[in-house]
Amino acid sequence: MAAVVASAGVLGAGWAVGTANGATAANTTTTTGNTNTGTSTATSNGTTTNNSNTTTTSGSTTYKDGTYTGTTVQHRFGSVTVTVTISGGKITNVTAQALDPGDGRSRSIDSQAVPIMKQEVLAADSANVQTLSGATYTTTAYITSLQSALAKATG
Repeated sequence: MAAVVASAGVLGAGWAVGTANGATAANTTTTTGNTNTGTSTATSNGTTTNNSNTTTTSGSTTYKDGTYTGTTVQHRFGSVTVTVTISGGKITNVTAQALDPGDGRSRSIDSQAVPIMKQEVLAADSANVQTLSGATYTTTAYITSLQSALAKATG
């Protein structure tokens, strides 16, 4: 019994260290620059400035401006395809088409989960978001499709 209690304590402590208020902690670095010019100026705050275009580095990922569509991801009850728009190096819009043929309950779940996922992605400016309880299939497919869209946006 003592071993079970100790294991639960270690698990709880590890969970608390790995998350901040229930969300995974992440560092973000912003880089402004035009990779076509070949000239840059480094500043003391870690920002590199070139001539015009803007890209954002989130961890080790840099997003190029544009609109990118991820792969269609099949799940148990249907499929999800995510399209992401990058502007100024940031995720500015996310749309998703969730198809759950013939299942009213799944369509209802999708209609609630997809807008929440959009808010989470825009706030995080990445695919580093958690699945939603009660919509695990849809949100897992959403994140997977989003990741494939963002992979196209990296440069």
